Amino acid sequence: MTGKSNFYKGLKLLGAQKEQQLNDKIQNLLNNRELIEAVSDNARLQIPKINRMQEASERMSIIMNYPTKKDVASIAKLVIQLEEKIDSLEELISTLVEDRGGNVRGKSAVSNKRTSFSSPSKKKKSSWESNEMEGRKKRLAEFINDSLLLSSQLPGFDLHGQGNSNV
Repeated sequence: MTGKSNFYKGLKLLGAQKEQQLNDKIQNLLNNRELIEAVSDNARLQIPKINRMQEASERMSIIMNYPTKKDVASIAKLVIQLEEKIDSLEELISTLVEDRGGNVRGKSAVSNKRTSFSSPSKKKKSSWESNEMEGRKKRLAEFINDSLLLSSQLPGFDLHGQGNSNV
């Protein structure tokens, strides 16, 4: 039993020594200015090649009709904007529902007539409340118009799900 524990202790000690040696070697290489400059020069030479490969990929995406990384990123941005607008629309709708006392469609003509007969001292809306309601209606109309404009700018997709804004 003690033979196994000594073996594992020795293995652990050897592993720690090798790890320290490897870390020292890496640190020495990172401190070697000539090596860093050589790697940097090599990286600068690779940049034009990478740019040409990206351009070729863009051209192939047009021919093969598949989305590129830029296409996916722009659609992701549009989806995020759309989600934010939907959230704001939900907030506007919830405040409108709360203002109407939970009734989504408003009061019916029959109930309005009943309340007008039963409560002659019905309060008029203050100018602040009516201005607030008009502001909400205006914001809602602007939101719907912006959403329609945004949806008209989305790339088209055919029935087979193969869409590409590059074509």
